[in-house]
Order: sequence, then C-alpha cells, then structure tokens
Amino acid sequence: MNTTKNTLYRLASKLRLPLAALTLLLTVNCSTDNTGVIDTTNTDFNKLYNETVALPGHQNTVDFGYGIHEYYFTFSETKTIASIGYQSQPAAADVPYSIKIINNTTNKLLYYKSHVFASDTTSYIPIDPPVVVKKGESYTIRRTLVLANVGNVNSNLTGRVVTQSGGPIEFPKTSGLMTITGSKFYLNGGTFVNTGIPYIDIAYY
Repeated sequence: MNTTKNTLYRLASKLRLPLAALTLLLTVNCSTDNTGVIDTTNTDFNKLYNETVALPGHQNTVDFGYGIHEYYFTFSETKTIASIGYQSQPAAADVPYSIKIINNTTNKLLYYKSHVFASDTTSYIPIDPPVVVKKGESYTIRRTLVLANVGNVNSNLTGRVVTQSGGPIEFPKTSGLMTITGSKFYLNGGTFVNTGIPYIDIAYY
C-alpha cells in the first residue's frame, strides 16, 4: 500500500496533478483493500464438517427427511456472512428452500429469504443484505422445506448430514473461527436434538 502511495505521489509531482485528483486516485486504490473477498472453496464450516466425518463412528449421509434442519454457531471474530452453500435433493431441484439466520443472543431475525440450490453439487447463493455476526454471540442458521412443495414425500426433505453411529453428535465442534454448539431437526412437531450436523455452508469475509 505504501509503495502504491509513493508511486502515485511521484507521478503526481511529475504530471503536476491537482491535489484533488491525487486524493481521488488514493481513495479508489485504498477501497480495494477493504473489499470483501469470499472464499467458498474451503470454509471453516466445510473443514469442521469434514473433520467431524473423519472421526471414528461418524459418517456423511443423505438423511433426515424433516422439513427443518438447523444448527447453532458462534464466531471468535466479528465477520460478515455473504453467501450460503447448500445442495438440494433432485426432487427439490426447482423448489425454493427458505434460509433464516437468527441472532440467539438478541432474539433477532437477521435474514429470511428463499433460494433454489443445485442438486448435483453444493451451490452458493449470495445473500442480500450480507449479515454481520458478532464475536461471541450465538446464531442459528435454519433451512426449511415445505413437505407439500415436494409431493408430500418425506424422503424429498432429506439433506446432507454428518451423523454418529449409536448416539448424538458431541458438541461443541470448532474449526478456524467457527464453533458449532448444537443442532435440531423438526418433523411433524417432533424435535430431534444433536442427532447430526446439516451441511449448510457459510461463506464470510
């Protein structure tokens, strides 16, 4: 950054650029340093999920034919969520999933929109507006699919989930800045607590 500034100052002195023009050049150049760059190739969630799958007795499955999949998380630094990654089931390839992000600490709904995701791979949808998550506060990310929208077939509600044979997942689980503290799945009024981690990826800057 300092090298860039020095180069611009030297250029300005040679060309006798007005001070206002120089200031504009510096402002444009500096703003690129603050642009959020979103990496979806190996997020903290993706690493956490794969590390959990690799534990003894754990497996990556496509299961849980329940309308609502959610997990609870914290960040160790304040960050901005800008993209959500999910993979739909083939029967729901053209059906919107609703995505909610809730601040559990303040009981405030931060994001609630519906998105269509690819069925052959995890696809990432930019969210607008991006959601700021504060260091140390608790959040929920929730994926909801309505049974009537997928032919009233429970298996069409399934999603990618890591489970543990013979028991619930042990929480918390941490990778990078992200800690997952628990999960829930809902079906027809029934609640299943900590029985898996649904693959709902979070990409942030």
